[in-house]
Amino acid sequence: MKDKMSRNMIVDLLMFVAMALTSISGYLVKCVVRRSRGIDSFMGLGRHGWREVHLWAGIVVVVLLAVHVYQHRAMVDAWFRKHVPHSPTRIALYVVLILLLAASVLPWLTMEI
Repeated sequence: MKDKMSRNMIVDLLMFVAMALTSISGYLVKCVVRRSRGIDSFMGLGRHGWREVHLWAGIVVVVLLAVHVYQHRAMVDAWFRKHVPHSPTRIALYVVLILLLAASVLPWLTMEI
């Protein structure tokens, strides 16, 4: 049980850091690092560098979110069984959620690095 809790905490902490980095880098790209404001870089990265940080932090968030949901699959399944008792509807909902996850991740897997 302790190992499982430690893994959950590590994933959750990493996801929190990735979400914070996504938020901070998005703010920097939108509001701080702009030629029109006279600021070309922040902490050694320009606008395009912070966009890369934002992109990869977002990808990490999506991946860790999938891991997080997988780690809590029994709880998620119990919730769906309680709130969506009709089996075909529940299955359709699972399919939609899996398709959304795939649509979020698959384009990045085909991207040239």
